[in-house]
Amino acid sequence: MAKRRQSGILKNLLKPEIEELIRQKDWQSLKTVLESWHPQDIADLLEELPEADSALLFLILSPYFQIEVFEVLESDAQLNLIKKISDEKVKTLITDIAPDARVRLFEKLPPQIIQKLSSLLSPKDFKETLTLLGFPENSVGRLMTPEYIAIKPDWTVKKALDHIRAVGLEAETIDMIYVIDDSGKLLDDIPLRRLILADPKQTIQEIMDKSFIAIKAHEDQEEAAKLMRRYDLIAMPVIDENGILLGIVTIDDIVDVLEEEQTEDITKISGIGPKIDADIITKLKEIPLKKFYKSRVSWLLLLLLMDFITGGIIHSFEETIAKYVVLVTFLPVLVDTAGNAGSQSATLVIRALALGTVQMRDWFYLLGKELMIGSLLGLTMGLGISIMGFIRGGRVQIALVVVSAMIVNVIVGCAIGVLLPFIFKRLKKDPATASAPLVTTLADILGTAIYLGMAYLFLH
Repeated sequence: MAKRRQSGILKNLLKPEIEELIRQKDWQSLKTVLESWHPQDIADLLEELPEADSALLFLILSPYFQIEVFEVLESDAQLNLIKKISDEKVKTLITDIAPDARVRLFEKLPPQIIQKLSSLLSPKDFKETLTLLGFPENSVGRLMTPEYIAIKPDWTVKKALDHIRAVGLEAETIDMIYVIDDSGKLLDDIPLRRLILADPKQTIQEIMDKSFIAIKAHEDQEEAAKLMRRYDLIAMPVIDENGILLGIVTIDDIVDVLEEEQTEDITKISGIGPKIDADIITKLKEIPLKKFYKSRVSWLLLLLLMDFITGGIIHSFEETIAKYVVLVTFLPVLVDTAGNAGSQSATLVIRALALGTVQMRDWFYLLGKELMIGSLLGLTMGLGISIMGFIRGGRVQIALVVVSAMIVNVIVGCAIGVLLPFIFKRLKKDPATASAPLVTTLADILGTAIYLGMAYLFLH
């Protein structure tokens, strides 16, 4: 039966009625209403209700819906449910949910809860979960599911289709079928459409094209996302160093990875972090004050210390500033413009590195290109400030200092913005760590030194 997707407005309109049915203990009506919804909408509702009501509603759902809803619940809501329902029901849930969903649950749980849940799993499921958890955090191995359909090259198409009918219900997806040899090595992937349209008497070998995209289990999840986006895949095989098929990654998991990576990049570019839970953005209203404070104070303290350098530079040019006080009035606009230009450059490079359209080897080319763009931007900004330089400065020399400093600072800011992401990537750090606040602060330091240094040279 098809399930309709509720809009947020409709769900909110129905919520008071749901709460009234709970008060009336009209469980049959509640079950009928909820099971006409999409599992994700039921999960959203459960997360909004008090924990006791949420558990009651969950328990009245049919087993199929319980599994579907549990898989898409947030980890906190999953933990709350586990604490409130019976061990027998917990055992059913963690046994029947997809292996990758079970791994995501175990990643978030405290050790004592993991120990309890592990004792409820069958030896086979426990071994499967341990295997997936054995891969590095954020690796493709943690994301994959071992529930796929594999066939042999010497089978006929008819035998392959019979096999799919027999085991298809247990697979994560049947859109792609994987061909392996006797040792488990991946030979090809075949779309189900090709199998259905082929002559039943043909062998699998005859319809193989031996053209497939696979990824190794220890690769980063973000690399899987890039490959699936580039080649428009709905599922991708995961292999070991010897080409043995270990599992598959599906598009629904990749969508979650992309959301997490983009959220992480936004927090880093904004100077929130450097390692930050995505909940800071995705659960903005629920995050406690202490967590907000800890997520932001580290970068601000570091940038504060760096700003002392700017103050020290200004202090060392006290004599020049005292003689030409008007110089101070141009300082904010000069360093801010350089910082903004650098932030633009950094944002473009960080995004290009994330998408894979730029590689480490491209740094020199991009630096040269950005120096040319920075020169043009600097000349434009210099022209823009030149009039005010003559009017406010009162002297040609001061105007020349201001214009020259603007041109040089914009070029330097652009160079910083291009180079920092590459430097962080070379150091095996996330390029997004080259955040806008860091670029701006470095541009402030160098911009102040350049401006006051030029003033000293031109005016003495």
